[in-house]
Amino acid sequence: MPTIELPDAARFIVIGGGVHGLSSAWHLAKELTDRGEKPDVIVLEKSQIGAGASGISGGIVRNYYRSEAMTDLIAESVGIFESDPEGFGFHQVGYLAVVPEAQREDLEAIAERQREVGYDSELATGKSDCREYLEWLWPDVSSDGVQAVLHEKRSGWADAIGTVRNLARHAREAGVQIFEGVEVTGLEYSGTEVSAVITGAGTIRCEALLAAPGLWAPEWWRMQGLEPVITVGEGDDAEQRPLTEYWLAREGDYVLPGVGLAGNAGRAAPVVHFDHTEPLYSDRDGELITDQPWGIYFRMGKTGGGIVGGALPLEMGPDFIVDPYGPDNPEQVAGDDLSEFFTSGLAFALKRFRGAGDKWDSNPNGGVLALTPDRYPVADWTAPNIYSILDAGHGFKMLAVGREAAREILGHRPSPLLEPFRLARFGTGRTHIVSKSPYPWT
Repeated sequence: MPTIELPDAARFIVIGGGVHGLSSAWHLAKELTDRGEKPDVIVLEKSQIGAGASGISGGIVRNYYRSEAMTDLIAESVGIFESDPEGFGFHQVGYLAVVPEAQREDLEAIAERQREVGYDSELATGKSDCREYLEWLWPDVSSDGVQAVLHEKRSGWADAIGTVRNLARHAREAGVQIFEGVEVTGLEYSGTEVSAVITGAGTIRCEALLAAPGLWAPEWWRMQGLEPVITVGEGDDAEQRPLTEYWLAREGDYVLPGVGLAGNAGRAAPVVHFDHTEPLYSDRDGELITDQPWGIYFRMGKTGGGIVGGALPLEMGPDFIVDPYGPDNPEQVAGDDLSEFFTSGLAFALKRFRGAGDKWDSNPNGGVLALTPDRYPVADWTAPNIYSILDAGHGFKMLAVGREAAREILGHRPSPLLEPFRLARFGTGRTHIVSKSPYPWT
């Protein structure tokens, strides 16, 4: 293995080669160049770019969030996808949220906020209007129990690893050096500020540091001398919560020969989020799968007949160990229980899939996400010259976080887009609103 030669110093060091790290590095270098300064930025990635959750994401780009602050941030992020759709592999096919009465109020609030920020969408409510809207897309849809449909016109999906590579390409073209296979093992301080980063390949002096650690957030906190816990609330109501909770995002690739998602007149299908409160029965044997609120999400795959989708995640518990991370670790991928759940949910939603429970070519996979106490991101200074980004499982679609973080690091005023995502919100109890969705991240 060739020796990696690192520079002795860099003005800005970025730790992490996922979406946030690469986006931040790109925008740091771009703005430095625009100022007439040297784009002295390096990225350190302990494995390879996209080796964390960014590279195996399902790739859904949507603005379906109850938090108003997320609506603003995602709208800006989608604008970045739109600026280079071919490079990001962005398919702007739209996103459809289909929900029961229990979530109708959520969709109405989300639609109103999207109107306020100019994010193009349509809302249908009530049984008859929802049926008409859905049957315009798919004549065989099952709309029983559906009380609200939100169609986001600007949303869609993008190729996950393609997005990571495109961010890396933009960063390199802006002058960023990306070093893979370099693990950060420690920090050197001068007073309260970091003066150098210690790696397995040498020590690098720096002026400032940005870290986007993804799943490894607790380790990053400890490296800074911080305990990976968050105080949520004030006074007698305050409680200590883990910095991150780990959940298995259960996703997979599915093919039913001869049957796909195309709609009326061969229309390309939007990405669909389908929640319900009716009991879900197996399309294999008719047995009850769940009588609790449930949901699935799905989109067309890269090949015409394939379907990519997922179902409710599973909490991994306090003893979860991150490494080895990824699909090679059988404890971190979904199993056949997902396949039965997902294909049964598809059969519930679209009649064309009914009675095909044993005919699917199924490849369940997925990956683990690290969620913060309120399930929303963190973007904040954790030392005078250390900026930390925790994506809370939303990272893939939030390309604007890196742009805004870069501006803050370079001395601009605090970003209004990032102000709602500071660490201080936990201690004051100003956490983000929670929807009635069965998913923990909305």
